[in-house]
Amino acid sequence: MADEAQMSQSYLSSSTSSLVPMSSKQISQVYKQASQLFLTRRLQESLSLLEPIITPSPSQETEQENGDGDSPTPPQLAPITTASSNLKIKIWNLYITILSAVVDLGPEEGRAQFGQKEWKAIATKVREGEVWETVVSMGYRGREGSVDADIVYNLATLLLNHSASQKLNQERLETYLSSYGQPDLDVAAHLQHLSSGKRKQRMTSAAGTDTPKDLAVRVKLLEIFTLHVLPRNDEWEYAREFINLSEALDDDRKEAFIQTLDNLQEEKERGAQRAAEIQQEKEEELERQRKQREDEERLIAEEEREKQEREQKQKRQQESSSSSGGKSTSNHKRSSSEVDYGIEKSNPNSAMKTRVVKPALKKSTSSEPSSAKQTKKSTTGKSQPLLLARMRVLANLLVTFMKNLARSLASNPLSYLKSLLVVLGVLMALGRSDVRNRIRQVTGAGWQKVRGTIGMGVKVSYI
Repeated sequence: MADEAQMSQSYLSSSTSSLVPMSSKQISQVYKQASQLFLTRRLQESLSLLEPIITPSPSQETEQENGDGDSPTPPQLAPITTASSNLKIKIWNLYITILSAVVDLGPEEGRAQFGQKEWKAIATKVREGEVWETVVSMGYRGREGSVDADIVYNLATLLLNHSASQKLNQERLETYLSSYGQPDLDVAAHLQHLSSGKRKQRMTSAAGTDTPKDLAVRVKLLEIFTLHVLPRNDEWEYAREFINLSEALDDDRKEAFIQTLDNLQEEKERGAQRAAEIQQEKEEELERQRKQREDEERLIAEEEREKQEREQKQKRQQESSSSSGGKSTSNHKRSSSEVDYGIEKSNPNSAMKTRVVKPALKKSTSSEPSSAKQTKKSTTGKSQPLLLARMRVLANLLVTFMKNLARSLASNPLSYLKSLLVVLGVLMALGRSDVRNRIRQVTGAGWQKVRGTIGMGVKVSYI
């Protein structure tokens, strides 16, 4: 396959250098080879095969540059201009498809296959719409309305997929749709088509279509123009007006196009609204995170401040305890010295010992009531909070009992009535004197048995 491509390239170069025009058969062979190379993803070789037949020969360019200024120079013609209409459409569509695939490779793979400079030049040519101008000037001698509708559709799709702005695409389609169906005044081309027997009739009607295929292609152009290109440029009203005024669309298609356009606009508005909601949610989340960080920082600062306050308080307590501890040790030393002094002054005889011991006993006995008073005060001081706590607990229990009683009364008043009757029955029974005497006897007998059992236990434990 590579040898055939090289042979074809050498053949093309030799034919163009000798000013011998290529025949449709030779151009068809080049197209087949380029198609096979494209199917095997050999994009560079396929593109290099097509370029000689869609660009003017170097000899024509040289003649144009070296010609006299007085004599008119003929326009530059590419070999594809001599091809048949169907073959021309196939070659240009293949060329557009190859360029789209080259751009789809991306920067990394594109540089690997074509080199950075060449791939960047091809991508720029596609994205800026230079391919459209190349097709019109090289393939159709600069006549915009003579370009086949299939090629225009592929050019519009190429710009729609790879161009960031659709302004150029809109302008090109407007120019083509306005010039489509106008009569071709190129007499030489008409004579050539008449001699070859392949003249293509064009009606001069407003619709510009004479076959079902032409009508279908024109409908496709209107679809891509009104439902893809104009919405990308936010030309919604212009698209509706263009659909309603189009003579190539019947009423059913107009209604379908309008409905599709409305759905696209609603979807875009919903997408914009959803994007705004997502942006607002992101901003709210960022604000929440910011407040959370501020709260955490404030809590950390408060904890640090409380920690410092506790440390300072503990330090002050330690200082106060150390000062009070020094005073108590001095008092203790003083009291111990006095006791030691009394012992040293005492004599070994019993009389002096008794005289020394008696004051100590008196002192101890006199100190006992004071300590008892202190303990009594401390116990009474401690018992008061304990008594208050117990009273609070009893009050809570009483409140809880009353709440439970009210709840049970509300939920089941019959059981409460039964309990009340039982209590009344017990009170009425206790009101009788014989029942009270009987209960007193039973209680006394039981108490006597308990006392006897306790007494026996005490005797056994004593023994």
